[in-house]
Amino acid sequence: MKFPPAPILALLALEGACALVPPGSHSGQGGDPDPPTQGGAGGGGSGGADPLGGSTNVATASGGITARGGTVLTGGTLTTGGTTTTGGAIATGGTPSGGSTATGGLASGGTATAGHANGGSATGGTTNGGSTAGGTTARGGSMASGGTSARGGTTATGGMASGGSASGGTSTSPGGSYPQPPPITNGTSGFTTRYWDCCKPACGWAANSNNKPTKTCGKDGTSTVDSNTQSACSGGSAYMCYWGAPWSVSNTLSFGFAAFGDTSNCGVCYQLQFTGKGQYNGSDPGSNALNGKTMIVQVINTGDISSNQFDLLIPGGGVGANTSGCPAQWGNIDIGNTTGGMLTTCKDSASCVQQMCQAAFGNMPQLLAGCNWVTGWFSAAEDPQIVYQKIACPAEITAKSGE
Repeated sequence: MKFPPAPILALLALEGACALVPPGSHSGQGGDPDPPTQGGAGGGGSGGADPLGGSTNVATASGGITARGGTVLTGGTLTTGGTTTTGGAIATGGTPSGGSTATGGLASGGTATAGHANGGSATGGTTNGGSTAGGTTARGGSMASGGTSARGGTTATGGMASGGSASGGTSTSPGGSYPQPPPITNGTSGFTTRYWDCCKPACGWAANSNNKPTKTCGKDGTSTVDSNTQSACSGGSAYMCYWGAPWSVSNTLSFGFAAFGDTSNCGVCYQLQFTGKGQYNGSDPGSNALNGKTMIVQVINTGDISSNQFDLLIPGGGVGANTSGCPAQWGNIDIGNTTGGMLTTCKDSASCVQQMCQAAFGNMPQLLAGCNWVTGWFSAAEDPQIVYQKIACPAEITAKSGE
């Protein structure tokens, strides 16, 4: 990891102060059992027209117009193999057996069974079921099993019918896909770092979040505890929830959570657009690879960080100043350097980070996915620069945080 000059290092060393002091107080880390106003981000960089036998004309006998073999009987031009015999236009497959209103018509292959069902227009389409034998409103219509957006459709396991774009769309999180937001044209310049200190976030206190606090969890990282529960980083039993890990929505869009500014930002979402440059190393390969990608984050924490700095919640991102939370929650596991976490320990080696992620979070799927995210979607970027602006919070994000 590349480090900034000494004055900036001094500032960054302060990153990650968890929300540990009562509202109105600014005493920094540690804090009291009352709700705080300053929070602890981590430190460091952080879905034919005719039936089987032909048209819908009605025959007077079993075969052609007047006799079994058409107008010239058996050997005429319309014999057994003629156009109106057994396989003719009005023969066995005529109105009685396979016409547009009989067996292959609206009865067996009508709007309920054939049509575009089970494979589009093949099984019950122009060959077997005629134009009405399963039209666009059939079981396999344009929005069902074999339709355009169906089980084999373009966006999902069951198209709009079975599961919409949520099951097989681009999103890796339950709740469906989310459109790529338009590029930022007049945003504010900033940069991102990373942390995960296991502490209760500042916005988890009702007094800091307009009585709509961020959910906080017990030691298991999944069960929600009361908002008045003291942070584990101050001797309590409230921890950061595992849902705080980032996740990708598409190749160019991710969701997550961050520490940013003061508690007036609690619950606010921001669109971060990566510029392709690193804050301290403009040619950082990971930051270059992020060029043009977008992340939407919700602010759930605060910290002693720069006014234009978003400290992203990333498992294994470094605990910063709050060193007691993660050992209290997980015991003695290797989560990397205090400042910068696994990326710093591994000197930006993706394979090394992946091994550390597996060793630390192999039995914690949400954290493992978020840890691997940093070497996948995030390209192991070191403090990438961004432009940012406020944006309406996606439902996928608020469903997790409760804000």
